[in-house]
This record gives sequence, C-alpha cells and structure tokens, in this order.
Amino acid sequence: MKKDSNNAEEYVKIIIEDDLNRIAWEETLTQKDHYMERNYEIDDGAIIKYEWRGFPSENPKDSFNHRFTLVKLPKQNPNKLETGIVKIINHPTNSR
Repeated sequence: MKKDSNNAEEYVKIIIEDDLNRIAWEETLTQKDHYMERNYEIDDGAIIKYEWRGFPSENPKDSFNHRFTLVKLPKQNPNKLETGIVKIINHPTNSR
C-alpha cells in the first residue's frame, strides 16, 4: 500500500485518473445504454461503487451524472472514514 488517503475524495481522484497503481481490481456490475455501475477496490482495501448515468433522472435522488460511494472501509482507517456517498457530479446545465 502506498499511503493512506487523507479523505475519501482521494478515491474519486484515483478512479477518475484511472490510477492503475492504486486500483487493485475493478468489476462492472451493470452496463446499459445510459447507466453503468462498477466497483473498484483501492490498494488499501476500500471499495468504491461508481455509477454513471447518461441523462438526468426524473427522481431527484437519482439525478446525477457520476456518483461515488464508499461501500467498504479501508483495512486501516486512521481518518475514521464512514461508508456512504463520497461525491456526486451532476449533469452540466445548458446555459443559453
């Protein structure tokens, strides 16, 4: 393991940058035309669920473009991270 993350958003950076030195494995759970769900295990044992939605949902709770959720804590957790949503990136708004 290279280092402990300062916070859970470090995991988002690892996934977005596709840092293969820190990603232990990834698994696609669901793949559809406008939705994808994938799990990533980071080298410290944390598991992040990544979801991508190609269009806004009618349900505001599910209206996101990208969502990152910490579903399993790292093996060592000095920062006392908790499971749950780490980051949501919404669809860009049309600014005309």
